[in-house]
Amino acid sequence: MFGKKKVDPPVVPVRWDTKGGFVVGEVVRQSAFRKKGLVGRRAVRMPVPLDGERYFAPAAFIEQRDPETRSYELYDATEPGELLCTVEPASGGRGGERYHVRDQAGQELGLVFRTPAAKRAVQHGWWLRQPGHPDVVARYHWAKGSAKEIAGRGADAAVRGAGYLVGSVVDSVLYGEQAGDNHSPTRSTKPVTWCADDEVALTVGHTQGIKLYIPQTTWLERRLAFALAVLRQE
Repeated sequence: MFGKKKVDPPVVPVRWDTKGGFVVGEVVRQSAFRKKGLVGRRAVRMPVPLDGERYFAPAAFIEQRDPETRSYELYDATEPGELLCTVEPASGGRGGERYHVRDQAGQELGLVFRTPAAKRAVQHGWWLRQPGHPDVVARYHWAKGSAKEIAGRGADAAVRGAGYLVGSVVDSVLYGEQAGDNHSPTRSTKPVTWCADDEVALTVGHTQGIKLYIPQTTWLERRLAFALAVLRQE
């Protein structure tokens, strides 16, 4: 009926190990022209198309264990009460440079590191260490270094170009025209690319102001990537 307010479809949780990009936050649906946005519980969320619009379905709910430190628990959104992993600083305080990520059984999945301030001119502020794999590090494209780092810059350039597609073409195809018709200019910012030696492991770009993380390898532990994203958002 003309003038009847459209009801939002139910946004059901998705499995945390579903392939694809993810975001961190409370946004369920972004605001659009003459339409308020929807928010929900803080979570790791995945973009899903519903009724021609883009929604962000929860995959892992985020609980802060200690307000004085960066300590978190992530819970499976599809199985209430089921712990996925914990994130806690190795040194026991907000100034900690290393963060342990452990599964529900207490087994370590890997470490999230914060780059020392002296190195942040050439290396991104956060990086990962997953057992059995090279360190997952993001170097700035102008940083000088080894041959592997130079190769990484080449990969960064390729992914940077792909990043613009993530923010525009992919949005319009996967989420409908709603993704780009909010009557305000959408500014693209350069994605960040994390590489394991010369292999691209993880990228993050922006879609309408929201950081979209995209794992690029099959071996990268998603819960470790979730932890990095949660720490970066705080």
